[in-house]
Amino acid sequence: MRISRQQITGRGIAQRSGLDTLSSIINYTGEYVNFGDAFSYGTQLTLDTDYATETATPHIGALVASPASVTNQWYRYHSSGALYTSVSAPTSINGWFSFLAQETGGLPSYCGMYQKLSLIAGKEYKSSIQLGFTTNTSKIYLNTYTPDGDSYILSSTTSTAIPHTSGSSGLFESTFLAISSNDIILIYTTTIETSSQSCLISNISIQEKQEYLVPVYANDRYGNAHKVLRIAVDETLSNNT
Repeated sequence: MRISRQQITGRGIAQRSGLDTLSSIINYTGEYVNFGDAFSYGTQLTLDTDYATETATPHIGALVASPASVTNQWYRYHSSGALYTSVSAPTSINGWFSFLAQETGGLPSYCGMYQKLSLIAGKEYKSSIQLGFTTNTSKIYLNTYTPDGDSYILSSTTSTAIPHTSGSSGLFESTFLAISSNDIILIYTTTIETSSQSCLISNISIQEKQEYLVPVYANDRYGNAHKVLRIAVDETLSNNT
């Protein structure tokens, strides 16, 4: 046997790199949204900047006319004018972020808040929203936008229907890829109901995706743990004992 061609010994020891069988472990860590806990934020959201949007592109209209100039600070907006049903902007009280929605005469409403984040471009992130118990009927959206000159481009969007009752999940999760280091997260509600509807959120979280590769182990008949190795195409087995 020529030792120079031997990759794995008869005792199962790898003599060349890259023969380990690796398993991927994904974890989400850190926190990239500021004051996502409604209880901790108290009533401050009620005092944060609020913009009445009247344009045909209500969300981008708010981002352009009332830009999130300060990183990690909440900004609010609400629909107004002839194109929409007017509603109030989100508020925070008693441990909840409260969003309103109503459709009148076929005109939709939009009630939302947004924040400019500090991210790593090209990284994947997971957003989690903890919804409160409610029988109201509406829809909540989570959008991300990336700056594009004097405007913004929608880079991701996801939504979930409400109500969220004791028989349904109150956790709304999604993932998105950061296009820039200062992408914006925007959350809003709307409805097709003609009576006023409310959506309650207790927490908003954004975490970074981390992926780790670890060797795979298996037990032999004697109960000893060994790395699980793979054989390369030019493998020459050893007769060593």
